[in-house]
Amino acid sequence: MNILGLKRGTVALHKHNKLWKELFKEEKDLLLETFPGKILEVSHGGSTAVPGIPAKPIIDMFAVVDDLLKTNDLRKKLEELGYNYRGEEGAPGRILYAKGPEELRTHHLNLVEKGNVQWNNHLLIREYYLAHPEIAADYANLKTKLAKQFPDDRKAYGAGKNDFILDVIAKAKKELRN
Repeated sequence: MNILGLKRGTVALHKHNKLWKELFKEEKDLLLETFPGKILEVSHGGSTAVPGIPAKPIIDMFAVVDDLLKTNDLRKKLEELGYNYRGEEGAPGRILYAKGPEELRTHHLNLVEKGNVQWNNHLLIREYYLAHPEIAADYANLKTKLAKQFPDDRKAYGAGKNDFILDVIAKAKKELRN
């Protein structure tokens, strides 16, 4: 079993691996060194960032840029690093790049502007799960159930998590206000 990488469109969850944090840091350092002044910050997202939650072995990253409309100049170099341009893919306010061939995707890079909804929600979700292990456990159970139900349909798997994630975002926002 690979520590990192999964065929595009499939769902296979792995027990949380502490090495994912190190692999994120390596990729973060590479991006910051390759794009000084263009990628301003990189944050670890998704379930690989939260101990205790099983995850698809793909590192999710959110990289802050000044202006999303001015990221075309990053594309060629990202492609040289092994990233494939995917565009918005239904998430306005972010540009997605996937690293690795379709048979073995290893990283998802989300280019976002600081403070936009994609960035804010990523932070809210991660921090809420870290602060509320009981909610993270509920999410882990849901993910496990959905992964068994939709092993070859990542869209259905993602759709099955959507209401839970929206509820977590609402709870996190309410908690911040209080």
